[in-house]
Amino acid sequence: MERRNGARGRGEAAREAVPPAVRTLFVLLAVESLVTNYASTAMNVALSALIGDLDTSLTGVQSAIALYALVVAAFLITGSKLGARHGNRRVFLLGCGFFALGALVTAFGPTLPFMLVGWSLLQGIGVALILPATVSMLTAAFTGAARTRALSALGTVAGIGATAGPVVGGLVTRYPGWRASFLMEAAATLVVVLLVRRTAGPERPPARAEEPFDVPGAVLAAAGFGLLVVATLLAGRYGLLVARQDFEVFGRTLLHRGGLSPVVVLAAVGPAVLVAFAARERRLVRSGGDPLVRVSVLRNRTVRAGTLSQVMQFLVPTGALFLVPVFLQTTFGLDALSSGVVMIPVALGLTVAASTAARLIGRGRMSHRSAQMGAFVFMGAGCIAIAALFDPHERQIGAVGLALAPGLLLIGIGRGLATTVTDLIQSAPPPEEVSDVTGLSRTAGYLGGSFGTALVGALMTTALLLAFEAGTDGSSVLSPGQKQLVDRTIEQQVQVTAASDEAVRAKLASRGVTGAAADEIVRINARARGRALAVAATGMAVMALAGFLVARRLPRERSPGPPAD
Repeated sequence: MERRNGARGRGEAAREAVPPAVRTLFVLLAVESLVTNYASTAMNVALSALIGDLDTSLTGVQSAIALYALVVAAFLITGSKLGARHGNRRVFLLGCGFFALGALVTAFGPTLPFMLVGWSLLQGIGVALILPATVSMLTAAFTGAARTRALSALGTVAGIGATAGPVVGGLVTRYPGWRASFLMEAAATLVVVLLVRRTAGPERPPARAEEPFDVPGAVLAAAGFGLLVVATLLAGRYGLLVARQDFEVFGRTLLHRGGLSPVVVLAAVGPAVLVAFAARERRLVRSGGDPLVRVSVLRNRTVRAGTLSQVMQFLVPTGALFLVPVFLQTTFGLDALSSGVVMIPVALGLTVAASTAARLIGRGRMSHRSAQMGAFVFMGAGCIAIAALFDPHERQIGAVGLALAPGLLLIGIGRGLATTVTDLIQSAPPPEEVSDVTGLSRTAGYLGGSFGTALVGALMTTALLLAFEAGTDGSSVLSPGQKQLVDRTIEQQVQVTAASDEAVRAKLASRGVTGAAADEIVRINARARGRALAVAATGMAVMALAGFLVARRLPRERSPGPPAD
């Protein structure tokens, strides 16, 4: 009992040793993290409102979303380097300025181009500056168990912000209007800026180098990561391997339907550009220059395995949680707000698991390696539990929400355990390499989320097509002519995705198919949709297994980190 009380007393003393200014700084950085992650998902539920108010099309809004993802991924490493050279606090405030300005431009902009400039470009640049600066500032401000708690809490707040985005965004869109979301983001960010400027806090001095900024390296990094993001965005439209339609650029067909998918080409060119980027950075290091990032940090086993683990930790839940709203909206007709409410168990599991894991690791009762391996176990179990519920059988909506809750809770717990990997990665390198690791790890996590959405979409589409074609061919209700009509419709479909029974019935009616034939095709689609969703969720469970094997390569003990400040 005395030993336990002594350990508790030491823990409380360590907690009290954190200066009030540092605590205040953490709260402000966490608030901005909440805002930026909310911004990344809130507009996903406002597509119809955006199309109507901006007098644009679904393709136009999707282009804005795609460009936002592209800008963030392309400039994260550059943002991290700017923080190292000019001071993370200064770069954080600059990023907040871009973010708030972009929010105001979007809120008051009357047309789509204003959204492209405000949201996609300015806010994307702002996030690319804010994310690495936030992590680096917290890494410098905290040490030991306090750093574990701080970085885990930051991950928790980010997860809650992204999960709450559809719920809060749906409420805001329904009542005051979608523009109010951007006004809220601007107001909250400006308050954070004012308070951060008045809050003192430790920070490593900027490493001002006499050499010029590595502009060619920044271009190569942006191009390489940008091509990978574009490849993931095109996967749903063109397919992973075989092109489902002609790929045209400026009216010229570069790849024909039935041939190689542009996803394959871009997924090959992107890494090739990144290899050229890595070669340039190594040459700069050998010549005594100042590289954008020291790729040699990946030789550190903790950094290498931790970064790859982080890719998988974003890939699995992002992919799995993409499927749940699709299921709820196509099978039960729920709107985006109601679908967001069903996702609440994810936030609950994330919050509890992150705080518990940080506390146990801080007290030495759990290793980072165990937390990461456990994260994938919970995520995989959650994916399997959810996959078992993706079927076309009629159920009450409330019962479905309760049935999905355990699987969603498990994924949330896994995501919560995964938040501790940031502390592990950030603590591994010496101080002069922290910014390099921050840029690489933040980019890896962001790419993991993009890959998750693309992969799960490709799995769902492929399984949907195969199951639908098998159901049509085996039907005893449809005539040979009707089967041929269905096959031709599928071949001419530009982008195949899960569709509700009402949408399928309306499409059939427009082609003159009604009665028993229409009922049969709707039934086939419902069954194919359920199987496709289950296959995709199971695929995420397989990826969780792969992530578990990656996490096993983490060291059993934490690598020696930078000295206490």
